[in-house]
Amino acid sequence: MAATLALSFDDGPNPDGTSRILALLERHGVTATFFVWGEQAQRYPDVVRATLDAGHSVQPHCWEHVSHWQREPDAIAADIDRILELLAQIGAPRPLLWRPPYGRTLPGASARIAAERGLALAGWTINPHDYAGHAAGDMLADVRAQLVEGERGVLLLHDGHREPGQLERRPDASNTVELVRLLLEAQTPRLEQLREGLSDSLDDKPPPGR
Repeated sequence: MAATLALSFDDGPNPDGTSRILALLERHGVTATFFVWGEQAQRYPDVVRATLDAGHSVQPHCWEHVSHWQREPDAIAADIDRILELLAQIGAPRPLLWRPPYGRTLPGASARIAAERGLALAGWTINPHDYAGHAAGDMLADVRAQLVEGERGVLLLHDGHREPGQLERRPDASNTVELVRLLLEAQTPRLEQLREGLSDSLDDKPPPGR
């Protein structure tokens, strides 16, 4: 059985990167999962609505892009509640997944906060580090090398590029857009939405100093 790959995107919405990715996905009839950054969603709610209208899954990433390792439990809870409230105002269905910034969870807090809100913490299995500005062809080779025949992978990509330090390495999301195009035109592996959390792939080691 061939491998399947769930497409997931962090750090949007972005009127350039997200919109270009949405156009590609629509052309090929593929849906994906978008983990949105609250500060960006507040700035570009129409892009979130366009994502929803196209049949994609919109889930929370964060309000402020700060590692849970650097926050107290009350601050983590307030952050997720704020993005959940905004998504409800925009008209998104009740979220089921939550991907914390950098995939880092605070032991004893993040999982509890997620469970209290009916959310599954969401990880990934393949990360080509598109935020570092790698060329699309190189990332495609990396993704293919990590696919396992007969298994389902989860690809981490970034449709936004505003996370601190990214602009120096990647002025826009063009390399990610091109990687998505290459994956779609290859027609293998089969692409789909993320439908489970994969929390085991998140970094739940105790952070330094705690």
